[in-house]
Amino acid sequence: MTRGHGAHPARATRWIIATCIAAGRCAGSAPANAAPPLGADAPLPWRATTSSPSPGQPRTDSSALFATCGAYDATLTQVASRIALRQVRGEGLAPPEELSFLMRASGQPHVWPRAFSVEGGLDDDDLALRLTRWSKAVTSQGERRCGLAQWHKADGTRLVAAVAVDAIADLDPLPTLVRPGQWLTATGRMLVPVHEAKVVLLGPRGLPRAAVATVDDRGRFRSTFSLDKPGKWLVQVLATTATGPRPVLEAYVFAADAPPTRFIAQPAPGEDAERGPGDATSAMRRMMDAARATEGLSPLAPDATLDQLAREHAARMVAAKTLGHDVGGGDPGARMRDAGLRAQAAGENVAVAATVARAHRALWSSPSHRGNLLDGRFKRAGVAVTTGDDGRAWVAVLFAD
Repeated sequence: MTRGHGAHPARATRWIIATCIAAGRCAGSAPANAAPPLGADAPLPWRATTSSPSPGQPRTDSSALFATCGAYDATLTQVASRIALRQVRGEGLAPPEELSFLMRASGQPHVWPRAFSVEGGLDDDDLALRLTRWSKAVTSQGERRCGLAQWHKADGTRLVAAVAVDAIADLDPLPTLVRPGQWLTATGRMLVPVHEAKVVLLGPRGLPRAAVATVDDRGRFRSTFSLDKPGKWLVQVLATTATGPRPVLEAYVFAADAPPTRFIAQPAPGEDAERGPGDATSAMRRMMDAARATEGLSPLAPDATLDQLAREHAARMVAAKTLGHDVGGGDPGARMRDAGLRAQAAGENVAVAATVARAHRALWSSPSHRGNLLDGRFKRAGVAVTTGDDGRAWVAVLFAD
């Protein structure tokens, strides 16, 4: 990418910038009064391919709610049903990493899902109002899609759960199980204008690596690559949109290994370093440096100018309710030039999550973000964490050599 994730001439600034998952509260449509689909100990089935869209029609008793939640999507509805099952069992909303895991197992490739659940003596008007408030909490880009699940408990309490995404692109079927060394071709269609695209592959070991992708004038993209080691691979499609480079699609592909049948939380390296003196920004910096140390990399030196630029960008994202690299203040390159900074290698990560530790975990789980964090050329970083009106942590990190 010109401003994104790719190799550039030695004298040019290399931008490796990406954005992370947003975990909030939304709403979703399985039949009311239905039994939950799986018991607490039932293994999780995986679809044979990952693809989108997944069209269908909502039940008549739920169709009005989709006017506020988004266009009906069948696989999102399956995910919403699993969220409802957690609620029925008294487990609460799925944390962001488990929500992402459920999305991938269902064959749903979209990123940054948002979840919502509510229960009680609710009528449709009250639900629609709650969904409208949730919808306005995040600025949309692309096509909003939704899954809505409703259950009635034995005591008559109504429970509604949902998951929604903003679809920036759609993915043609990509297999879940392959042979090590097998060549794959990922194809699909961009739903918004994009400048460039690429694919980033995160394997069972080592740093992420990039694969070239092409986008034609109809928005069709294509990338061919091989998975050369056995194990779990995350395939991430990135595109440069109006707000800068960002992930638009993700899929898990398992080379020779069977997919896991249950979610097991995996803390990110460095996550324990959250605890310590100082504020959330200090905690974010400690976690980043601790994660780099696990790969033999030195801590990132603080830089007052980069810190200020990060604070300003985090505040703009909160005000715009949008994750992005250009939300009104220019892209990272423009912001650094305006501040009088020059760098041969630079990058930016942004994220929003319920806590700063969740943001760090989500950044580590994303191939493009981990690539930034573990880039050995980066020697300094500006870090900022700003709390939004909803209490979530909005993170901006600017890296430079």
